[in-house]
Amino acid sequence: MWKDMMENKVEPTPYVHIRHVYLVKRKRDDADAGIGCTNCSGNTCSEDCVCRVQCISCSKACRCSEMCTNRPFRKDKKVKVVKTQFCGWGVEAAESIKKEDFVIEYIGEVIDDTLCEQRLWDIKFRGDQNFYMCEIRKDFTIDATFKGNASRFLNHSCDPNCKLEKWQVEGETRVGVFAARSIKVGESLTYDYRFVHFGPKVRCCCGAPNCQGYLGTKRKIDKLELCWGSKRRRSSVACLAIIHQ
Repeated sequence: MWKDMMENKVEPTPYVHIRHVYLVKRKRDDADAGIGCTNCSGNTCSEDCVCRVQCISCSKACRCSEMCTNRPFRKDKKVKVVKTQFCGWGVEAAESIKKEDFVIEYIGEVIDDTLCEQRLWDIKFRGDQNFYMCEIRKDFTIDATFKGNASRFLNHSCDPNCKLEKWQVEGETRVGVFAARSIKVGESLTYDYRFVHFGPKVRCCCGAPNCQGYLGTKRKIDKLELCWGSKRRRSSVACLAIIHQ
């Protein structure tokens, strides 16, 4: 259970720990899960494997073995949730992690744009400053507010050691946290939120030498003063104001 990972007696806002993405409304890409790469040989795929290049995890239909390195979502790295000095709750590496290694999957409820907007308004009315949403595409947002795993506690950094990538796994869209460089035991796990914020500026406390001072760029919206995700490259995802107080 997620409570076993907590080192502090004071716990964050309760949530339901889940192991897989919870589909409020089942959403499946047009990709056929039965079609696998054809240039796999031996136990693993080559670097020019069609699946690997397109961020598609090898499937049961592939010729490679279960030990293929292009099946990143099989096992999470060991991490622990801790209370940080300036950034609320955060996540630290509990084992050494190599560059490009899969760390953990970003898990939550998959919601459409209508429900996403409704929840954002609810958050505003509650005066809550914690957001745990990743926008994948239209009508596909992963919301870890009520259901999720330790990935919801990863903090922002202007010089992150992790990155988010969007993959296809057996025909399903999944988001993984991958190491952008080698990470030591006890090092905080972070990634660049890259969101556009609305209303007052949000000060950044990452402490990186290249810290921008504030999170994201400002954009004025009269009705809804919330943070919204900016568009990113194909294999990445946009984030909706993930701020842990």
